Amino acid sequence: ALESHLAPQTFSGSMAVNEQRLATADVAFEVLEAADETDVGNRTFVFGDEGHTLGNALRHVLMRRKETHFCGYSIPHPSEPKMNMRLQTTDKEMPAIDLLKTGLQDLADVCDVVDEAFTDALQRFQAQ
Repeated sequence: ALESHLAPQTFSGSMAVNEQRLATADVAFEVLEAADETDVGNRTFVFGDEGHTLGNALRHVLMRRKETHFCGYSIPHPSEPKMNMRLQTTDKEMPAIDLLKTGLQDLADVCDVVDEAFTDALQRFQAQ
């Protein structure tokens, strides 16, 4: 009888007290309009359903590039499923979107190196 009181209860269609259902973003990616559309090296990008994990890693990779004058990100509110990234290039003629694409590729390359190193270390460990 005691076990039945301790067993977790599930109810169809309802949520547990500590369960969360996070909203999903309206858009996956968006480039916000700039005050000066002729300044292609200065843009804000919105990433839907992303947070600090991508924001901080991408900001770090972009700030290491000489073409980056400024890069920062923010999460507007914890309940909003989006991340804003502000990017300014050192060369006003270089489009910020091109630098963003380069930064994303650099981050993917870093992730590939980490994945390979982890896989190699795991195989060595399992072979012991």
